[in-house]
Amino acid sequence: MSEYSRSNATFVNYAISLGIVVGILLVMAFVVSTRSGEHIPSVNYRPDVDVLREAADYPVTLPSEELPDQGWTPTSSSLDVTGPVEWSVGFATAADSHARLIQSDADPEAVVDEHVRDAEEVGTVAVGGREWDHYESEDWGALVLYEEDVTLVVAGSADLDELAHLAEGLETDAVAAEDA
Repeated sequence: MSEYSRSNATFVNYAISLGIVVGILLVMAFVVSTRSGEHIPSVNYRPDVDVLREAADYPVTLPSEELPDQGWTPTSSSLDVTGPVEWSVGFATAADSHARLIQSDADPEAVVDEHVRDAEEVGTVAVGGREWDHYESEDWGALVLYEEDVTLVVAGSADLDELAHLAEGLETDAVAAEDA
């Protein structure tokens, strides 16, 4: 018969087994913790701006170059020049929300209907010396500015302060203004 029995098991054997399990768990925790940082992919929207300058019949409005330094990450850019010219650039904000700038020379009413979603107009907000129409719903906000040849919409899940921050940082493109 075998001389091993449960009664012969020692504390040392249990400690070794427990040490091995704890070691494996620590290695797993280390691997997971080094990979758990949020990585927001960034896009370069400047190539779309170059095409927009050529296609638009209006001075192009751009987000400030300083937004990335303030914790804003450009996450998307889409440009449609097949009909009315429309450009949209999206950002992950410094407060981990989302906001985007849309500019279009399509019918202003259609632009607003499409991009403010189900938000209701709640008044106006003075941003950067201009009066923007303010739209708000439970999970979406928008600021709308009607210019002569283009409609600007700053919209997203971000709060009003962040939307206003983006709207305030908008600049008319000097390159397009010089070419006009």
